Amino acid sequence: GEQADTLRRHYVGCFCFEGMDIVDALRLFLSRFRLPGEGQCIDRILEAFGRRFEDGNEGYFHGMETAYVLAYSTIMLNTDAHNPSVKRKMDFEAFAKINKGIDD
Repeated sequence: GEQADTLRRHYVGCFCFEGMDIVDALRLFLSRFRLPGEGQCIDRILEAFGRRFEDGNEGYFHGMETAYVLAYSTIMLNTDAHNPSVKRKMDFEAFAKINKGIDD
């Protein structure tokens, strides 16, 4: 609800990603808490991350949406790589293909 949105915004606002690349910023962000298991919660958290990243790195991407999509895609890649139930692991070419054009 509204209270959760406010709390999420304030929490993410505590991070300063200015001058960081997306990988280091995401690594810092995710080192401070454990992502919940629910996809919708992860989506909201990563959307807030994308906004905050763009705030501190204006022009790094064309907009907040790119940081959000790339962060979400990276989480999915990590899950794919470390989940033993995933038999066919994603390779670099597949990851690149999925993310092609996200910053156009």
